[in-house]
Amino acid sequence: MAKQLFYIDNDGSEIPQPILSLCIGDNHVSFAVTDRPCSRLYYLAYYSVDDTSAEDLSSIWSDHTELHRSFDEVQVCFDHSRNIFVPVQHYSEATAPALLDSIHGRNGTSTLMTEIVNEWQLVNVYAVPLKIQEWIQRKFPTSQCRHHFTLGIKRMPADHADRLLVDIHTKEFSFIAIKENKLLLAQTHQYSSPADIVYYLLKACHQFSLSQEKAHLLVSGLVEKESQLYRELYQFFVHTELRKPTWDVPSTAGDECPSHFFTTLNDLARCAS
Repeated sequence: MAKQLFYIDNDGSEIPQPILSLCIGDNHVSFAVTDRPCSRLYYLAYYSVDDTSAEDLSSIWSDHTELHRSFDEVQVCFDHSRNIFVPVQHYSEATAPALLDSIHGRNGTSTLMTEIVNEWQLVNVYAVPLKIQEWIQRKFPTSQCRHHFTLGIKRMPADHADRLLVDIHTKEFSFIAIKENKLLLAQTHQYSSPADIVYYLLKACHQFSLSQEKAHLLVSGLVEKESQLYRELYQFFVHTELRKPTWDVPSTAGDECPSHFFTTLNDLARCAS
């Protein structure tokens, strides 16, 4: 069942050239409605889900009439964990399904999707549950779709600083490791305590010789700056900061939804601006 964690409602303002950004992961669903310049947030919702299904999406759709309007553009981000990056020169359409299954195993009926990331000379191969992909096609047939990791590495600053880009949800977190402008790792893990997240990040640093003193840890998602998790991250990584969005949040949001909770949706919305 889907459990709503956060909701921001519009104050009645008219939305010029509305854009819908929708993010779907293994255990979460979120969406945002913004204007075309992506300068202001009008609606936002975040749901925690046991195992995201098309039925969950239909239930959320029914509960939110703001999703029924006509949008100038719909951006969809799939945040499913079954993905691999393959260097362009080694990619083969024929062998990609077997390669993905060898890494992650089979997990129900899925649609195989691929994205070429030209700036990094990589191909992102990932699987989306078939019923979820069909639901998106029915509701938003003209939507632009991409994977969460494709979105993340495209938003990396164009310099040679070593970085860990971390996005945290209620049951899982994902991270991308960059060293000397090269992608080292992009993974999603389940976690039950802050120590789990710190463990995976330190393990990546050790495996790829990333300096904890020099690497920039950019954090977004469901973590408070005053939380135990953030304190532990700051203890091990000197250059830790919250990655915040660029849109204006309506006054109706209050202080319950720190802006960095939804930076990924902001990244997605900016793809349409």
